[in-house]
Amino acid sequence: MKKRTLILKNNKYNILISKDQNEFILALKKIITTNTLFIITDRNVKKLYLKYLADLLKEQGFNIKTAIISAGETGKNIKNLSALYDKALEKNLDRKSCVISLGGGVVGDIVGFFAATYMRGIDFIQVPTTLISMTDSSIGGKTAINTNHGKNIAGTFYQPKFVWINPSFLETLPMQQVKSGLAEVIKYSIIFDKKFYYYLFNMFEKGVISSSSFDYIIYQSCLYKVKVVKKDEKETTGLRSLLNFGHTFAHALETITKYKKFLHGEALAIGMLFAAKLSSELKICSDETYQRVKNILIEANFNLKTKINCTKFLSLMKKDKKAVNGNINFVLIKDIGKATNYYVKDDIVLNVLRKFFGIMK
Repeated sequence: MKKRTLILKNNKYNILISKDQNEFILALKKIITTNTLFIITDRNVKKLYLKYLADLLKEQGFNIKTAIISAGETGKNIKNLSALYDKALEKNLDRKSCVISLGGGVVGDIVGFFAATYMRGIDFIQVPTTLISMTDSSIGGKTAINTNHGKNIAGTFYQPKFVWINPSFLETLPMQQVKSGLAEVIKYSIIFDKKFYYYLFNMFEKGVISSSSFDYIIYQSCLYKVKVVKKDEKETTGLRSLLNFGHTFAHALETITKYKKFLHGEALAIGMLFAAKLSSELKICSDETYQRVKNILIEANFNLKTKINCTKFLSLMKKDKKAVNGNINFVLIKDIGKATNYYVKDDIVLNVLRKFFGIMK
């Protein structure tokens, strides 16, 4: 068992990394006071783990309610959020009830937003089942839903009471989803830790990721996330925004392709490469650093080729919630392990987009 405690200004909570369900139950009983637990998951995870978790909690005497949402990024919308409110009322959930998010980042985002807003806020617990959610989205309290105009446009910061990360859930995760999660892990190495970068590069070069390696990269990723969030919970100092490296581009790519062509990590891989290219073009980093970013993404077997209408793509990036007064705030890199926030003018972004996509118009 490994445990991290995220201590924030107004509260703290534990992040338990353990395959032992008894450790989960023991930790759970220490932090909740209600007998009613509302498990929300998606259709894919329902088939794998809903019965397991529900039965485990019923054996402990908990009153279990459940709700199922559609799987995938397109299900993270206002319609499904409204349906969750209705379902909760039908099942007589009150302000003392507790909701459990069982699933990946999409489930965690919408469940967190539901918990933050149902009856002005009820407790919730994160039980992530994907590598992305274990290493990134389940920690830190970011919640959101998408709108027709972009990803995560409506959202709030709302911290869970507890996070249980069980690496054994990865055993049923499709390889494409595992690779998608590795993009977030690579992100930590590029912006924070050169040694971790080389550890990952060597791991990808060997072509085999052992169970102990997964345990290690999950723990290391949680360490980075905890350190950042405890210092900048709501992105007010600029530190936490470094975690958005590659995301401005990635969110626009997901939106313009209607969430059908790329998983989040696949879009993020291309987004990180673009951010590195932009850094290089602005002379913030060397060409060698750009090549190192490209090399690790190639070793991780990401497809880095796509073509998009540059003008339309720029317009989408300007709608990103990190844009201010129409200027896009990019996270750029000085070197592997060193990142910075940087506002870039539209004409420069457009020029680099054209070079990046190979469209010289």
